[in-house]
Amino acid sequence: MSRLSRQTVRTSWAAYLGAFVALATGVVLIATTVNLLGSVDATLTRLGSAATDDQRQQLDDLTSMFGIMSAVSMFMALFVVGSTFGFVIATRRRELGLLRLIGATGPQVRRLVLGESMLVAVAASIIGCLVATPLAPPVLAVVRYVGLTDQHLVAPAPWLAWVIAAPAGIAVALLGAWRSSRRAATVPPTAALREAAIERGRPTPMQWIVGIVCLAAVITAAVIAGRTGPLFALIASVLLPEVVVIGLMCFGPLLIPRLAGLLARPFLGRDVTARIARDELRAAVRTTTSIAAPVLAISAIAGSMLLALSFTADWTSAQDRAQLHAPLIVQPGPGQEQRTLADIRADSSIRLVDQRRTMTVSVDEGGYEDEEIDAVEESTATAARGLHAVRGSLDDFHGHAVAVSKSWVSDSGKGLGDQLAVRLGGHRVDLRIVAVVPDAPDLYGDILLPADLVAHRLAEQPASELYLVLRPGTDTDAERKALGTRLADTGSTVLTANEWIDSVTDDTRRSNDLGLTILLGPAGFYAAIAVVNATLIGATQRRRQHRTLALLGATRDQLRRTAIWQATFITAAGLVLGGLTTIFFGVLTRHAIASDLAGTGVQPAMTIPWWPLAAIAAISGALAIVAAAAGARGQASG
Repeated sequence: MSRLSRQTVRTSWAAYLGAFVALATGVVLIATTVNLLGSVDATLTRLGSAATDDQRQQLDDLTSMFGIMSAVSMFMALFVVGSTFGFVIATRRRELGLLRLIGATGPQVRRLVLGESMLVAVAASIIGCLVATPLAPPVLAVVRYVGLTDQHLVAPAPWLAWVIAAPAGIAVALLGAWRSSRRAATVPPTAALREAAIERGRPTPMQWIVGIVCLAAVITAAVIAGRTGPLFALIASVLLPEVVVIGLMCFGPLLIPRLAGLLARPFLGRDVTARIARDELRAAVRTTTSIAAPVLAISAIAGSMLLALSFTADWTSAQDRAQLHAPLIVQPGPGQEQRTLADIRADSSIRLVDQRRTMTVSVDEGGYEDEEIDAVEESTATAARGLHAVRGSLDDFHGHAVAVSKSWVSDSGKGLGDQLAVRLGGHRVDLRIVAVVPDAPDLYGDILLPADLVAHRLAEQPASELYLVLRPGTDTDAERKALGTRLADTGSTVLTANEWIDSVTDDTRRSNDLGLTILLGPAGFYAAIAVVNATLIGATQRRRQHRTLALLGATRDQLRRTAIWQATFITAAGLVLGGLTTIFFGVLTRHAIASDLAGTGVQPAMTIPWWPLAAIAAISGALAIVAAAAGARGQASG
């Protein structure tokens, strides 16, 4: 059977070429993410005990970012490769049915298909790993160049990516072929012949079960998110679009061809090729679904992340506006913190100065980890930053006490009155949670310690920002100008509250854009390849129909327009489903934000990243149309 598998792969190489490209690219993607994660450990090992707190924090942040990127990349690879292999096997049912007619048993057909898939998978995995290995140093250099870290990341040993990416590629290829091989092996020969002409247009019982479970899980999570707050909604918007994509693709044979046909309806009376395209995509159910899959996946995942992070920036901006009482904020120049503070305190128009000072402390959260905490003077923070308790009381915020944010409570499972252990001066200190405060990450962090508890360390921690409360009757603009003149030679920046909030929000959006580029860049590139690959595979499968159309009198231009219309309708269907997914999670996040800010008197803005969302749609459509035109041209010339 292995010899026959090799022979059939050689004779059917055109059918497997697209699957080979998809799998090899997926292995490169998986191996690259493994290299990124491994580089963090390799860099920490190189630094050893000489690593500073800042370096460890940077590397921890990179670990979190690379972890999310690896999850998204792994999903895209598994989803696209599995779909492509299943598609390729399904397009060979006529050939497999003929094998049944000449006496091949079901198990023999299944072993033949799995043997072919194994050969292609091994070859693609080897090529993918060979390509990914020399890519590791340039990719790490790009990570440093774009500003994610100032560390020189060390490339891990190449075998690490090999032992993870290669088996993953082989496994997903076999999974993609397994279900289709079973279906082709169990149907009667005559049914297999009929299925080569008329594809199944309804989900299997297993697809119904998986699809219903996925969509039910998403609805359940949405209900929970509506009750638990914006943080859970944000997490849901990052992690659950993949579940929605799986659920929708389970119903894909039933849903996508009909949706594409509905989108084609306005054009049917204008161009006969549009009608031909609509009829073909309705008949070729699996082809239509497979081509729409990568478009649906990347538009749903990227769109949901874009919208969720944009709304989250609106949320933090609204929190700042709701709580910030200080009309002026000063950002001291480097090395000029003490002088700047002295000059401000000498100003009689300023009633009080609230200093934001942060430090790294080891916190016991199931194991000691370094966390950045705020050292807070309760009286000044209340007056300047609107610090207040939603549970408990800040009257007890002194000595061995700690205040935490609502998000930290949700993440840690601890609450008011519980103990939190930290290490101060090398000694364990047990603190009692005396207050839970609102989330306001731009004004203070998740963990707040009383200034008197860490007074011995505050002298070494200059303030990053100074929040100024003016005396009654003081003109804010005039005081800002006066302070700007007085502090001109210190390199300090004086901002009004609105200017500071706008500046912080802009910085947040730039960081989000950079993070999304890193998170979605590899997956987006892979999705682009998958769109082109699936479109070209679909074009080869329609060669017989187009030859028949040519015999009936269709011109080359009509065949080309038919292929372009098909790519347009299928891509539009994928974008519509991805857009509905994006809207669903956008509404979920928006509702959670509005509920969290209810009663504050501040209405959050609603900033929609139109250009990135439009770019996803435009690039997906352009790639599919260009690939369809190229495929149609190749058919016409053949």
